[in-house]
Amino acid sequence: MEWKEFGVEEVARLCGIQMKNDGIGAKEIKALCPFCGDKHYHLYLNTHKNQWNCFRCGARGNDVSLYARINCMTNRDAAKELSRYIGNTEPKIIKQVNNTPIKTLMERHNVYYDMLKLLYLNRRHFNDLLSRGLSMESIQKFLYKSVPANEYEQQAVMQKLSAQYDLRGIPGFYRKYGEWRMYMPKYGGFFVPVCDKDGYIQGMQIRLDSADERYRWFSTNEYPEGTGVSSWVHVVGDTSSDTAYLTEGALKADVTSVLSGGSLIIAVAGVNAINCLPDTLHQLNLRKVYEMFDMDKQVNPRVKEALKKINSIFREFGIETETCTWDPWYKGIDDYCLYRKQRHIRSYDRLAA
Repeated sequence: MEWKEFGVEEVARLCGIQMKNDGIGAKEIKALCPFCGDKHYHLYLNTHKNQWNCFRCGARGNDVSLYARINCMTNRDAAKELSRYIGNTEPKIIKQVNNTPIKTLMERHNVYYDMLKLLYLNRRHFNDLLSRGLSMESIQKFLYKSVPANEYEQQAVMQKLSAQYDLRGIPGFYRKYGEWRMYMPKYGGFFVPVCDKDGYIQGMQIRLDSADERYRWFSTNEYPEGTGVSSWVHVVGDTSSDTAYLTEGALKADVTSVLSGGSLIIAVAGVNAINCLPDTLHQLNLRKVYEMFDMDKQVNPRVKEALKKINSIFREFGIETETCTWDPWYKGIDDYCLYRKQRHIRSYDRLAA
């Protein structure tokens, strides 16, 4: 795969990253890292090599991966979006190092399903999910499992999994020194399966144990023999319904569906991660969609711009759309639904007005 080089300084500016004024236009620019709560400019942008590196949390990459990580989308989708936002008269062409073709949906589902059966959900993550309003039954149903706590646990899982499956082309796995390994985030977290309308696992996100970065795809496109992900759309609830609610994030969708009595929820990974949305709409028979992104949409220009693109997709399918708002004290629709449950408000015909 190939994509244009857009310039790490230009991409950082587009993403709203704060840079030291005296460094603008220099070979190396200091900036605040958006991934670790940095307050002392530990992020270095190398404009000659088109690379970025945070010396506080270790995050690194190029211009495309910076935009992709901030907006929770794949490098492929990030490159397409950047090509619309940033115009270069003579852009360089960058080749992706790892380009293992992704395997089919059923192959991915089988590997992920069997991997999750080998894992457990630790007490901390279980209590976190309970606090969101989920029951023990729904937690088990959605197959949330904790990322292995250490390399020994990872090796035990990988030995069983690699003995049964060829893991080439499955996002989240890579080969090192001849042995298959899985991506493990620095701070830990738990897996959130991202499923299609039939319940098959398309890919997985990780809810991270970090206050500064919340989600990451289970992806290894930058690792040896690794594979990247696509911007899959999560579907949960009554798929026979002609009315759906659109939100951001698979976990938020699961919680909202449960708390609303099984409403059909479709969730994109990020407000700009919409490349797979048309495919999902083809599979559903929808008449109307209620948009339920977080309440900061009222003041966030990036979300407002993304909503225009999303609404244009729905118009192409002849689907009526309506924006939902609620008390902004509750940022997400899952928070608002939990409040309603705790107040014993039982009418969920309209999640928000």
